[in-house]
Amino acid sequence: MDDVSKRTLGWQRQVFAILWTSYASYYLCRMNFSAAKPEILHEFAGWTKGDIGLIESVYLLCYATGQFVNGQIGTRVGARRMLAMGLVAIGVCNLLFASTSSYALMLALWAVNGYCQSTGWPMVVQTMSSWFRVARRGSMMGLISTCYQVGNVSAWLLGGWLVSDFGWRAAFWVPGLALLPVAALALAGLRNRPEDAGLGPIRDDTAPEGPDAGTVEDWSLGRILRTTLQSRVLWILALSYFCFNSVRYAFMNWGIQYFADFHGQEVKSGAFMAVAFPLIGALGAVSSGWASDRFFHGRRAPVCAIMLLLLGGACLLFIPIPKGAVLEATALLGLAGFLIYGPDAILTGAAAIDLAHPRAAAAATGFIMATGNFGSAIFSGAGVGHLLDEYAGSWTPVFVVLTVLSVLAALMSALLWNQKPKPRTR
Repeated sequence: MDDVSKRTLGWQRQVFAILWTSYASYYLCRMNFSAAKPEILHEFAGWTKGDIGLIESVYLLCYATGQFVNGQIGTRVGARRMLAMGLVAIGVCNLLFASTSSYALMLALWAVNGYCQSTGWPMVVQTMSSWFRVARRGSMMGLISTCYQVGNVSAWLLGGWLVSDFGWRAAFWVPGLALLPVAALALAGLRNRPEDAGLGPIRDDTAPEGPDAGTVEDWSLGRILRTTLQSRVLWILALSYFCFNSVRYAFMNWGIQYFADFHGQEVKSGAFMAVAFPLIGALGAVSSGWASDRFFHGRRAPVCAIMLLLLGGACLLFIPIPKGAVLEATALLGLAGFLIYGPDAILTGAAAIDLAHPRAAAAATGFIMATGNFGSAIFSGAGVGHLLDEYAGSWTPVFVVLTVLSVLAALMSALLWNQKPKPRTR
């Protein structure tokens, strides 16, 4: 290996590690809410599940809006500055959230947190698209997608412990402070493109339209927006994500509450059981990317369609589980995580890079995630809460809706069965 190859490999490892650490940290200040939710409902006894679910729905609406807006802006600004600013803002929101008892202020702060959280994943995707070639893209995006499963696990375990031993406010204080040094790490060590590190370009698919294509920074926001919204393929990816991201967030937002309500588990125990969802989900993310590279030659849609169809069956199997059958519920939750995080990693990672314009990977990812999170806002927050209130705490209607959404997402993914990356022309 020559000196240039060694430098390239060194920078790839550094960029990957910083991106992984940064986005995993986002989850510490996102999923802590679901760990704190049972104790918040206990302290504020007058709040309904619909009330607490509304906080999550407003979060997701702002997160979705931010995904779309920041995906376009981030294409020009770059990950280094965007991630650092986002980490600081998220940390501050969590510190302020821990200091209030006002429902209105909690709603507002979690809405701002949602918007700031959207600065993360599109920037990860944009940067990864510049640093890795197409032959390894599925595998590398699968590997880096483990960051938000590990972040989810860490947030629930840390949050469950802090809530049980120190009260729910500690679950926001500790992660909020932890994000500040991570922001400094991103600012100091990240580079948006190989060229910023003194290397040559690495990406090897989909050439620019011609000599006047320019760099990402040369593109206007209007051009980025038009390129994204005129893509039929991106609309199909986005609508599939609209359906199944509701399923993902229903499990993320209500998994601990499900173990508390239906199986009688304490918060710490419920959090421990619920980590099966993101933990086994990490295996799904890695496996799906590898399978799309190995068996489908870069075609991502077949893996998504198959896994989402199986997910519909897994959601249906939750209905006959009896109360107190914690092991069966945990095993099925892990299976659901495996089947969810595979398509999630693909739709918002490799497929977004493969099928979007090379100048607009962050914008495409932001558009897909914005659409998906609008779907999540509709159902997985207040929607689940109102269903539980309306049906006297029965979880059956919830799992029926999750089954339908999974099947719809599978059918839409299947429309792109033969889509694959375009090779670079010279």
